[in-house]
Amino acid sequence: MTEPLHEAHDRASWAELFFDLVLVFAVTQAAHLPVGHPNWGAVGQAVLLLAVMWWSWVGVTLAVHGVEDTDRQRFFLFVAGLCMFVMAITAPHAFTGRATPLIFAGAHLVLRLLLWNAMRRKKAFETWMNPYSVTLVSSVLLVIAAFVPSGGARDGIWIAAVLLAFASPAVRSRTLQGMQFGATHLPERFALFVIIALGESVASVGNGAAESHLGVSAWIAIALTFALGCGLWWLYFAYGFAAIEHSLRTNAIRATVVRDVLSYGHMLLVVGLVLVSVGARAVVEHPTEIAHGVNGHLLALGAALFVLGFCFTRWRMFGAPTVGRTVTALGLFVVAAVGALLPGIVTLIIVTAAIAALNGYEHWVVSTNRPLALVRLPVRS
Repeated sequence: MTEPLHEAHDRASWAELFFDLVLVFAVTQAAHLPVGHPNWGAVGQAVLLLAVMWWSWVGVTLAVHGVEDTDRQRFFLFVAGLCMFVMAITAPHAFTGRATPLIFAGAHLVLRLLLWNAMRRKKAFETWMNPYSVTLVSSVLLVIAAFVPSGGARDGIWIAAVLLAFASPAVRSRTLQGMQFGATHLPERFALFVIIALGESVASVGNGAAESHLGVSAWIAIALTFALGCGLWWLYFAYGFAAIEHSLRTNAIRATVVRDVLSYGHMLLVVGLVLVSVGARAVVEHPTEIAHGVNGHLLALGAALFVLGFCFTRWRMFGAPTVGRTVTALGLFVVAAVGALLPGIVTLIIVTAAIAALNGYEHWVVSTNRPLALVRLPVRS
């Protein structure tokens, strides 16, 4: 077992925080697709964009982890930020035409080349076949996709590229075990991304509301949306964050936590939050109407994925998700299935109440020193 990393800095540097500002814009741009085109195809494309943005952010975060905050490192983050900025600008049209998708794919390829070289210089891996080299190959697939006519074939190449990138750490898990990870810097970095996604939901609903003439029902929906955001924040930061930090400190193989909990698990959280923001914006715009089509499902579906993310991460950290979060996630999936039959504000009330009830239950359990009821599942490394 490798020795834990002596962290060069245990808090995010100012350059990293500046880099994160680009991600605020990037997440907003990805969420814009289903807002402008409320159909499942646009939702799927938004998820693909988020996956590429997320994996790029994870790559940069791990590349600078454990490295001193020097001028060279700051310039690296600035160049990486420029690549992400170009990707974010072109994201809404990354699936249509040729010129814009090519600019998006070209910026992503440059970023991946920078990351591959940074990890090579860092000597992070003992073999050339590692997640960074595989993701470099997947970035070439996106360049190829830009020359393929818009439609199913291009989307298929995108899906293949994303699956290839995400599968690499799982298939080549032994290559990660040679890397060293600190236990303070990384949890903070990933928590900051959750804050970014939560902030996007507030900004999306706020922007939509600011452009509309609001009635009483719309103001009620706004208040409920803010309460829901607070409840989702509470789920993560009141209990989830401390558990992640504890797991990273105590796990014999920290790479497993970084891969499954931070890289994979937090992707579920981010996608869930973005879907919540799109669904909540639709509710605020038409609170008393039955939200036909995709908008009727997204709010509850996003909340369900967010809670499900905790079930997955707790299983990977401690071998068992809690009964409370598992039951809540399943209940929210049921609400998502029937969401197109309900007025939007009714769905919002149900989802907000479910999250509030879950937080109240967990607070009661913790404050009374009762053990959490668990769902026992097999653990695989």
